Amino acid sequence: MKLSVTSCKNLSLAFLALTVFSGCEDPEREAKIKWREEEVNAKEANITQRETQILKDKQILESNRLDLVAKMKGIELQQKQLTEELEKNKRLNREFEIKKLRGPIPNISADRVIIIDPTSEDVLFEKNPDKRGAIASTTKLLTALLVVEAGDLDQIITVETSDTQCAPVRLGLKAGEQYTRRQLLTAVLVKSSNDIAQALARDNAGSVESFVAKMNAKCAELGLKNSHYVNPHGLPSTTGDDPYSTARELSVIAKACDKRPEIRDIVKLQSYKFKFPSGKVTELSNTNRVLKSASYCDGMKTGYTNAAGYCLVASGERNGKRRIVVVLNDTEGSVWRDAQALLDWALKA
Repeated sequence: MKLSVTSCKNLSLAFLALTVFSGCEDPEREAKIKWREEEVNAKEANITQRETQILKDKQILESNRLDLVAKMKGIELQQKQLTEELEKNKRLNREFEIKKLRGPIPNISADRVIIIDPTSEDVLFEKNPDKRGAIASTTKLLTALLVVEAGDLDQIITVETSDTQCAPVRLGLKAGEQYTRRQLLTAVLVKSSNDIAQALARDNAGSVESFVAKMNAKCAELGLKNSHYVNPHGLPSTTGDDPYSTARELSVIAKACDKRPEIRDIVKLQSYKFKFPSGKVTELSNTNRVLKSASYCDGMKTGYTNAAGYCLVASGERNGKRRIVVVLNDTEGSVWRDAQALLDWALKA
């Protein structure tokens, strides 16, 4: 039977009590009692020694456990670093292979440029991507996005006099004429008519001013902090409060538009037959010349003002890869060549 220190002490006291109260002076009995006391003390010392050793053993085990935990954490950290290094090497090898496939970036004259993969967050090339400036009629991509998000594209719009009171380019809408939202949306993206943009804005929000508020609210929703819109068409302001954006932020809007089948179906059209209520039909040629010169191009929107220069947002797809190119502040002779060269380059890998 295992005795604790307390039990041994109690037993010793019992023997002492027995001696005192018995009054026994038997030497043999006293010797036996003394022996038992010594035995109890020895056991007590042994138990104390064993408890001390157990405590030391526990401390050693805990120290070993902590050392093992530290070593395991070290191994996990090394494994993580090794995995990251392997991924980094894979990425570098992939980038090297891509560079070999694409070749050098084309020489371009545009001042503000960005190329993105709309299926990811990857930026393939950029030049002054965060420089603020005018973006001309590429503004109409945001106008189209808000119109499509509102839905009901077959709803009839009645043209008001205020819709027709804007600077060129105009299609020639007249007050009282009726069109579907889809008709006007198609015309504004293909031919970039400013009176149509104004009619769509007023129909969408009740007034151009309210629509502009929605445009800037949409920018905030998309996390755009370097964009400011003052009208639905992108012309300079008459009050000095000029609109601006950046190549990077315009690419975010283009990416949002690219997710909308209604917009993608329109921006790839090379022409559109627009029918007036009078029965007259006029064929609108898409202002995006790259649609005709590159089979892989399927959109999106052109623009020009003195401040913005010649602009083009061009989208394209080839071999399962999709890219969007934003070219701003280019020249009339270079914008098409630059956009097509960049799109072709980006689609090689």
